[in-house]
Amino acid sequence: MSVELCGRVRMAIDVAAIRSDFEQRFVERSTEITCSLLALLSGEHALFLGPPGTAKSMLARSLCEIIDGNYFYYLLTRFTTPEEVFGPLSLKALQADSFSRKTDGFLPDAHIAFLDEIFKANSSILNSFLTVLNERKFHNGRDVIDVPLVSLFGASNELPEDESLEALYDRFLFRCVVSPVREEASFRQMLFGSAQDAGSHHRISLADIRLLQEKAAGMPVDTDVEAIILRARRELAAKQITVSDRRWKKILGVLKVAAAASGRASVDRSMVLLLQHMAWDRPEQRADVRDLVISLAITGGESVEKLIAEIEDLHAYLSKSGCGVFPNTIRCYDCDERITSFERLSDHRKLFPQHKYYDPYRTSLHMRILSFHDLLSILSEDYGWNCAEIQPEQIQRSQAEYARLQRRYRDVCLQVVSGRAVLKRQLRDNVWIDDRDIVDLLDRSEAQARFIEKAGKTLEAAGAMIKLLSESGNE
Repeated sequence: MSVELCGRVRMAIDVAAIRSDFEQRFVERSTEITCSLLALLSGEHALFLGPPGTAKSMLARSLCEIIDGNYFYYLLTRFTTPEEVFGPLSLKALQADSFSRKTDGFLPDAHIAFLDEIFKANSSILNSFLTVLNERKFHNGRDVIDVPLVSLFGASNELPEDESLEALYDRFLFRCVVSPVREEASFRQMLFGSAQDAGSHHRISLADIRLLQEKAAGMPVDTDVEAIILRARRELAAKQITVSDRRWKKILGVLKVAAAASGRASVDRSMVLLLQHMAWDRPEQRADVRDLVISLAITGGESVEKLIAEIEDLHAYLSKSGCGVFPNTIRCYDCDERITSFERLSDHRKLFPQHKYYDPYRTSLHMRILSFHDLLSILSEDYGWNCAEIQPEQIQRSQAEYARLQRRYRDVCLQVVSGRAVLKRQLRDNVWIDDRDIVDLLDRSEAQARFIEKAGKTLEAAGAMIKLLSESGNE
């Protein structure tokens, strides 16, 4: 085993152990723990939203403590001054007519920080927050100093309502809605369990984080993951969910870090499930984003619903739009010939003008026998058939559309049916994906496979109709 691979495996084991430690202490907080660890390892920021009493602050503080570096914590209010967050003014600097702060022990000196009630920040410190979070810079008087900040955690009981806080809200790539404990078994464990106060005895050094990020920078991205991200961008825009170009860039960086920390050789399809934690803007969008991400992970970026709709449209077009092929066989009452197209019906009438025909949808005691003109009237008015002459260009268009849908159908089958075993293995080995997401994805994958099988039969029927249509056009 190479040294590089050993490093990746070791990091993956550390992540699994840390997650296990925290999940034992913080019940029903798997998503929050996942997002927080990813934020720490990728150098991004995480926000916890939720009502008081849901352990937001305790979880954030415990996660911050696993990093070996300078830590800064502060509870913000509307009256918080810059001195409380960025450090007091330097008296010596003032004597020299210079405005600067003593930042040791304050936010500009921190590697990891937690700001409670962060949206209580007032305008006097807001702009400095933005620069620190995004650019890792702090304007200290005339000087612009580099900030060693790796990640900042914020907590709030509510979403920001002031437009001036929207830019600060956007700086948090990870946003977690923290709800009260729901399941009784989890509540029992929280209340009566013997959880330890310490979050985890494992530690992550700053050197480990830098090494992981260096490995992640060169991590290749699988082709189907590229297709999924491009499709997700289009689908989210259609749902009026805006994800900025900057956020997409950061999201890809997180996927690379997650893959590197899991010991992957590339960003594979199982990693895209993490998009659900970064691609929503408001809490009410989470369910839609999760459904979309799971669906795209199953299909490799293909829209199965759209493919099925297009197959059904082609079948309906061939059946009723005047391409000449009947959706049901017509039988002659006099000679018992089976007739499958309008052209063959026309030829039959020319040869046998007095022959009559059975109603194709009336059988047994309800059987109807019709003349040629009565038959056409019934087919058009009662059954919606459009009996028209076959046009060569219609045949050609249908053949081209059928060939295109065949290619797409094969691609979807490869992703959903043949690729299911691969995806299942990737999910099993992925330390970042929750059991609930795995179960939901595999269940939906089975359902999608059934829909695709049904669509394949419809496509096969359309192909048979095109073949009949082509043969009748060549006669």
